[in-house]
Amino acid sequence: MKRSTKVGVTGVAIGVGVAAAVAVAKAFQTPEASPLPHPDPGRARRPLDDALFDMPDRIVEHDITTPDGGSLHVVEKGSGRPLLLLHGVTLRHDVWAPQFHQLTDRYRVIAVDLRGHGRSVPGTDGFGMGPLADDIATVLRELDLHDAIVAGHSMGGMATINFVGRHPDVVLERVAAVVLVATAASNAVPPYFSNAARAVIRQSEAQVARGHSLPAKSMAKSLARLAFGASPSPRAVAIVGDMVEDMVEHHLVQSLRGILDHDGRQALAGCPVPVVVVVGTRDTLTPVPAARAMARLLPGSELVVLPRAGHQLMQERPEELAEVLDALVQRIEGHADSVEEAIADEPGLVGSDQVEEPSAQG
Repeated sequence: MKRSTKVGVTGVAIGVGVAAAVAVAKAFQTPEASPLPHPDPGRARRPLDDALFDMPDRIVEHDITTPDGGSLHVVEKGSGRPLLLLHGVTLRHDVWAPQFHQLTDRYRVIAVDLRGHGRSVPGTDGFGMGPLADDIATVLRELDLHDAIVAGHSMGGMATINFVGRHPDVVLERVAAVVLVATAASNAVPPYFSNAARAVIRQSEAQVARGHSLPAKSMAKSLARLAFGASPSPRAVAIVGDMVEDMVEHHLVQSLRGILDHDGRQALAGCPVPVVVVVGTRDTLTPVPAARAMARLLPGSELVVLPRAGHQLMQERPEELAEVLDALVQRIEGHADSVEEAIADEPGLVGSDQVEEPSAQG
């Protein structure tokens, strides 16, 4: 029993790149998050074209030096309001390829390889949410971004939460709104599983230090499917598996340790800009209850729940995510009082019945 638990935890943590408790979560949850927040309204969804998952041509690239001597690889395309995109652990900037195809006609879309991922190199501060938060501030300053929307997925969302608390001056000067996509304010691993997850991380650190490969990394392609909801694109699933396989193992283990240590609840309480939280009902990594709990910490926040969607929302539901972003812009520009109202005014795949105001629920 102990051996199977350890292998399952390690495999899931490495294969999908977030908290090591997904095997337990899947065992105790129904296919839809319980209680079901919204039935699937049956809105038509076209199959996604494989070409949507490849980065488009004419991308502008930057390599930004961090204060601790590292380097951040950043790509961008388009013009207009800046949209800064931050991926989850084991992923890279190109996991946001659908957004580069769909949003660069109206936004300056910018995606970052977070430290230790892709072509970014960690500096002397190492890993964890503090350095990641500092990196977000560095990108905003170095690219001189103003009125930006910062959208963070999974670990990128956790980093965004910590950025809000760690750099309030930068938020006030340069950020118009925040989008937290499939992430959590704390307890990325359930408390009852935390000790086991930390033991796995310690064992993995020791393996890497001895020059050994992490065995579960070879299972990345099969484990990647766990990060998706109903009927995902096989191309998207394969991309996630490839990204996991490509990641430097030491960087992976240290990044996972940062997720286990994450607690951004205090940082959220004083967020001075509008926030939208987006979650899928089949996300077993950062499930609906975690999203609701996080949104309740944010004054005036709104929660968008996407039925039958999993953790990889930028790949699974890019059109719905685009609608949410556009509705958020309508709110912050004063054309609507809320995301819910903006969505109600524009018929699309997301309905106003899928938007909640959890901060008002008490």
